[in-house]
Amino acid sequence: MIAEMFTPCSALLAHTLDLPWINLWPAAPMEPFPTSLWAGSNRRLSQPNPLSYYPQYRSKGAGPTTQFLGLWQRVENVVVYWLWAWGDWRINSAPVRDLHKKYEFDPELPEERKRMVMTIVPVDWAAEWLCPVRPDYKLVGPILAGPGNPLPADLEAFMNGAGKEGVLLVSLGTVVELDQQQLGSMAAAFAALPCKVLWRLTPKEVPDQAAIAALGLGNNTQVVTWVPQNDLLAHPNLRAFLSHVGINSMYEAIYHGKPIVGMPFFRDQPTNADRVVAKGFGVRLNPMQAGMPAFGEAILEVLSNPHWIEHVMATGGEPYLRTPEDEMSFIVRKSLGLCAITMACCYIFSVIAKAVLQLLLSMCSPVPKTGLADGSLPWVPMMCTPKAKVN
Repeated sequence: MIAEMFTPCSALLAHTLDLPWINLWPAAPMEPFPTSLWAGSNRRLSQPNPLSYYPQYRSKGAGPTTQFLGLWQRVENVVVYWLWAWGDWRINSAPVRDLHKKYEFDPELPEERKRMVMTIVPVDWAAEWLCPVRPDYKLVGPILAGPGNPLPADLEAFMNGAGKEGVLLVSLGTVVELDQQQLGSMAAAFAALPCKVLWRLTPKEVPDQAAIAALGLGNNTQVVTWVPQNDLLAHPNLRAFLSHVGINSMYEAIYHGKPIVGMPFFRDQPTNADRVVAKGFGVRLNPMQAGMPAFGEAILEVLSNPHWIEHVMATGGEPYLRTPEDEMSFIVRKSLGLCAITMACCYIFSVIAKAVLQLLLSMCSPVPKTGLADGSLPWVPMMCTPKAKVN
């Protein structure tokens, strides 16, 4: 059986059918998501996850753009790891436990864990964070990227008419839909570019010609609701790709040597964009920058700087097959610095807690029966003084 382990049903189905199964993991190796600490999770890949240099997966926001992490980046890495573990258990444990109980299934039994015989991942180390992997974990390279086919006549005419400035392809996926204000701001930024722009929008974003006209497109921009993306990226006049950085889009652009302007939204897109920047395949934008000055500047940088195409086409012998362990000290590699920081924090916390507890106990201690030398009673907080009996 070929399935994926995003959901808890794959292992259960293999158990019910009494079959071995192959995990087709349709994304980058983004730990800690594939290897959940929670015993009932279907995501029990058991991959090595060196927190000292493997950036942990973030579904939103920018992460590290290097595997040579600084001290506080390693601290953040550990925090993200445990937050994922806690959130995974909090959100998924109750419904999955009920499902396993209903079908009398224990995914932690050795015979059940052995059912998953291999994991196939459609990525390549050239664009991934490096880490040790199990022998049954196979990176097979991108599935959808390949040589381009001839374009439809209208698209071929558009591409060939672009001249030496070329074409910017814009495609931000099919899940996220931008509002009219964002689309209008982007249209104005595209109109100021020296190249032609082929912009794919969803039918919901532009349901008719009136919606397209309302965008205020420049003379250099054409909007379509579908494109043969891989074939366009293969075209020699395609200069750059503004993308949401989904895994297939990223690898198609890399395969054809086209620089990426990444504008990620969620899921695996932010960590894909981190690696695009880290590997020198392009630049990154925040979706909130759509249509702002930084938006046009980033596109112009990729269009006008020959470094991007040259780097994507040939990395110059970049040693991307070696993990950072070879250049890390023993203390960093084994996270001994983080252990020292954790122990110091625990010690400081215990000292402060002890001092506070002693203070509270001293404030709430019983009033001494004897007074001071002058016959007066010592001061005692009213909140801790025993109440007087009323006759």
